[in-house]
Amino acid sequence: MGEGYRMDYLLVSEPMEMTINAMRPHWALRKFDLWGDSMVIFRGPMNIEPGDGIDLKEFKKGTIFPKGDILHFIIEHFSDDLEKGILRQNILVSITEEKLGHRIGDSQKILRWGDDLYDEDRRLTLTAVAPTLVSIKIHLGICIDSDDDAGFIGISEYFLDANELGEVIGNQYRADIRRLREKCWRMRPVT
Repeated sequence: MGEGYRMDYLLVSEPMEMTINAMRPHWALRKFDLWGDSMVIFRGPMNIEPGDGIDLKEFKKGTIFPKGDILHFIIEHFSDDLEKGILRQNILVSITEEKLGHRIGDSQKILRWGDDLYDEDRRLTLTAVAPTLVSIKIHLGICIDSDDDAGFIGISEYFLDANELGEVIGNQYRADIRRLREKCWRMRPVT
C-alpha cells in the first residue's frame, strides 16, 4: 500500500437518488467502474425505507431522513473492520466540521455531537457506517435544503456551493487517508 496507495474518486455531476444500494459492497465498481477503495460524491434526495436503516439505535426510535437535496459521500474501504470504519467516519465528520466552519465563519457555531453536526439544535448531517462481507461502507449526508419538520438545516441557508464543499471535503479526506497509510510504513518499530 505505502506510497502507491490511492483511492478512486468521483464527483458525480448529475443529481441522483441515495438508496440503500449505495451501501452494498462494490457499488462504486458496478455503477461507476471505480476499483478498490473509493469515494463517490453526489447530490440528490434520500430514498431509504425506514426498515433499511443501518443504525439500530436510530432504527428503534424511528429513523427520520430529511427531505430535499442532500450532498452524499459514499466511501468504501476494503480490509477494514467496523471499529476502523467508525474511526474513518470520525475523520470525515471532523473534516466536514472544519470546512464548514471556515466557510460559515464566526457568525454561526457548528457543533459536533457524536457523529453528526448541528447548528444549535438543527442537524446539518446524517452519517452511518456499515460492514459488508468484504468492506466497510461510510455514508455522510450534508443537507443542502432545510427540512424544518425533521429538524434539519441545509447549507443553502449559509449560501454555500455544495459542489465546491464536496470537492474540498473529498480531497482532504483522501489526503488524510493517504498520509495515514504512509505513516504505517514510515514508522520504524522500537526494539
